[in-house]
Amino acid sequence: MTGILIGGWVWFCVGVFVVGCLWKAFRYATAPVHLRWDLYPVAHEPRRDHGGSYLEEREWWTKPSRKDRLGELGVMAAEILLLKGVWEHNRRVWWGSLMFHWGLYLLTLTTVGLGLEVVGLARGWLVPMLAVTGTAGGAGTAVGALILLGMRAFDPLLRPYTSPADRANLLVLCAFGTLSAFVAAWTPGMETVARRLADPLRFRGSAMDPLWAAQMAVGGLFLLYFPATRMVHFFAKYFTYHKVRWDDEPVAGNPRLAARLSAALDFGVDWSASHVQTGRTWAEVATELPEATKGGGND
Repeated sequence: MTGILIGGWVWFCVGVFVVGCLWKAFRYATAPVHLRWDLYPVAHEPRRDHGGSYLEEREWWTKPSRKDRLGELGVMAAEILLLKGVWEHNRRVWWGSLMFHWGLYLLTLTTVGLGLEVVGLARGWLVPMLAVTGTAGGAGTAVGALILLGMRAFDPLLRPYTSPADRANLLVLCAFGTLSAFVAAWTPGMETVARRLADPLRFRGSAMDPLWAAQMAVGGLFLLYFPATRMVHFFAKYFTYHKVRWDDEPVAGNPRLAARLSAALDFGVDWSASHVQTGRTWAEVATELPEATKGGGND
């Protein structure tokens, strides 16, 4: 009976995970157009010694658009594999974060490999490697989560930005990583691991070893609440980079973008400063002189 309950729990959590992530992605994709800051250099711009962009070229609107996709891939690889942004902006947490993320990467690869073993597509050399990736991934996830949890608890610069949900996320991932490392390291053969994980998912078997049941239950819990956390950045970063930081599409000849920008300019301003007054639209703010400069004698 334990195996059936665990299998039902995991499938329920997987369903919530998929639906939740798709819903978040839909919300991001249909959000109002971002504020086009024109931040350069952009990763897909052909390299220029001084940075800049195609907007510096004479009559740029008459020339075909050129994009360096390899440049984009290079920036993405450095961010995903080496956490370059964390290294540059918050180096104190980089090493713990790198261990944590690489642990999750290895656990993901292990899960994919176990799936291939279940359906009979795994190569002979692959299955023994899963013990290595599973053990290293679980240990890296657990230790990295523990390091980050400690830094968020005791570092005076990080503590104010740490919510109870952040601590709960790291505790669950620490437990999941620890259990995964035990399962991968001390089970005789990854074929056994694949079978013991697959049987509950197929609603087979009436009983489960407590260690296996705990590992699958905690993994399901992580998937269940994942879409409600900031961990959705694993796909949200696509929108951050491609639809915000690197979005330099010209408005000319793009009526859909022009309509979205026009709608955004009609949004009301709900904050106030010397150069921006509340109660106006962004179109008014962008096309009229601020009150602070009126009558100042400056052109």
